[in-house]
Amino acid sequence: MKPVLVKNEDKELQSILERNYDLLPGDQIDPQTPCRWLLVKREMPVPDPYSGAERWSVDFFFLDQNAMPTFVECKRYLDTRARREVVGQVLEYAANGQRYWSGEDLRAYADVTARQLYSTTLEEVFSKLGSDISDSEEDFFKEAERRLKAGEVRIVFFLEQAPNELKSLVEFMNRQMETVEVLLVEARQYEEAGFRIVVPTLFGFTEQIREIKRGKLTERKAVAFDWESFQGNALLKQLDEDTIGKIKKLYDKCRLLEAEMVWGRGIHTGSFSPKWTSIQAKAAPFTVYADGKLELHFSSLRNSESAKTFAELLASKIIQGGLPLPEDHMETYFTYGPTAWTSSVDALISALEVALSGCRLNSAAAQV
Repeated sequence: MKPVLVKNEDKELQSILERNYDLLPGDQIDPQTPCRWLLVKREMPVPDPYSGAERWSVDFFFLDQNAMPTFVECKRYLDTRARREVVGQVLEYAANGQRYWSGEDLRAYADVTARQLYSTTLEEVFSKLGSDISDSEEDFFKEAERRLKAGEVRIVFFLEQAPNELKSLVEFMNRQMETVEVLLVEARQYEEAGFRIVVPTLFGFTEQIREIKRGKLTERKAVAFDWESFQGNALLKQLDEDTIGKIKKLYDKCRLLEAEMVWGRGIHTGSFSPKWTSIQAKAAPFTVYADGKLELHFSSLRNSESAKTFAELLASKIIQGGLPLPEDHMETYFTYGPTAWTSSVDALISALEVALSGCRLNSAAAQV
C-alpha cells in the first residue's frame, strides 16, 4: 500500500471522521468499556471570553456514552500548526466551552445535528449509544454539563501523521492533568487499487495513566425501573400527595392504553416514557420525571405518517384542552412544571385517547 499525506483537511480528515466515528478508536481509549460516540456538532462554535459572541469553532464536539465532553481538532501533518500551537488553541476552546455551554445548549445542537446530518431524531441517535447507559436523555446532558464545569473533558488531536514533539507534549500533559484526557490519534492513510485506507493509532495513554483516569469516573446506576422505585425517588416525595396522585393517574392510563413503558436510565431524577410501537417504535410523545416535570417531544414523532398524524392530533387536542403550547411545538422539546400540567391531567388524558383512536382509525382505513 502506498502512504498518502493529506492535502485537503476538510475532505480528507474532517469529512472522513464525520462519516466514520470509529476512527476515534474507542477500544484503544478504554479496552474494558470502549467509547461510543454521539456527535453534538461539527464546527462547534466557541464564545469569546470577553464579549460572549461566537469567535472560534472546534472541528468536532462529541459526547461518549458516559457523557464525557470530547473536543476533536483535526490538522494535516504538513500544517505547521500541527506542532505546539494547536495545543494552546484547543485548551482555549475547552476553557471557554466550560464557561459558556449548558446541557440544554448541547442538547439543542445535538438535536439539530441528528435532523440535518442523519434525517432522524436525537432520541433515535441517543438510543443507539447502547442499552447500558444509566441516563434519561435529560440527565445525560445534565451530566455532560456537570463534567464540563468540573473540567472533566477529553481532548483529541486527530492527524494523519503526528510530529514527535506533539506526541511528547501530549504524553506530558496527560501525566500532569488528573481530570483531562489529552490524546492523539494518528490516522495514517494509504492508497490501494483506488481505495483510501485509514489506520488509526492512539498515543498518550499508558496503562498506568488509564487506571488513574478511570478512577475519576463516577459509577452511575439507574434509580427507577418500575412505579415502586419511581415513587420512592426523593424528588417525587417532595411533591404533595395530590400532584403525585395525578402523575400516577397518567401512568395508569398509559398502561391501560397498552403503552410500552420505558423507564429512564436517570441517575438523579428517574423518569417514565410511554411508547406505542405501532405508531413509532423508538419514540415517546412525552416523558414524566420524578421531580414532576412533563416534557413533550413531538419533534421525535416524524419517522412515519402515523407518527406525524398522532403528534398533530395530540398537539391539537392538548391546545383545545387548555394547555398552552409554543408556536414551534412540532419542532422542539419543551417542559411543563408539575403544577402547570397536573392541574389539566384529565384534558391531557383525553387528548391522548383521541389521538390514539384517530391514529388507529387512519391506519385501519389505509389498509382497506
